[in-house]
Amino acid sequence: MDILKLIAALESASEGSEYLDYAIQRQFALMKPVPAYTRSVDAAMSLFSEGWSIHRLCHRHDCHGNFSGWFAELYRAADAVIEHSANSLGATAALALCVAAMRVRHSEIAPADAGEPAIKAGILSSRQTA
Repeated sequence: MDILKLIAALESASEGSEYLDYAIQRQFALMKPVPAYTRSVDAAMSLFSEGWSIHRLCHRHDCHGNFSGWFAELYRAADAVIEHSANSLGATAALALCVAAMRVRHSEIAPADAGEPAIKAGILSSRQTA
């Protein structure tokens, strides 16, 4: 499963599952047996890259006394500003942490300058037509 599809699947999941755990495992090529990443906060934390930690993990509410999921935000102490999304929402704490870890993973494996040629091309074409 593509990492972006996995992130979307994790965000829309109402609870953790073995299927999602295996999909995460394939992204990292980690050990067997597959830990319950989407069902255990401890297992989800094992997905964090070196130097990353939880900045905030809280139960969301609708200001009327009803809980509506979880919010997770990761940070890396070595960075003053984190340039990519390291926060997420999830139905459970473990799912929210998995989504945040997958977003960090995606930003680490995606080329940093992938969008620049398209942006530069757009600027050049708009200048040429002006």
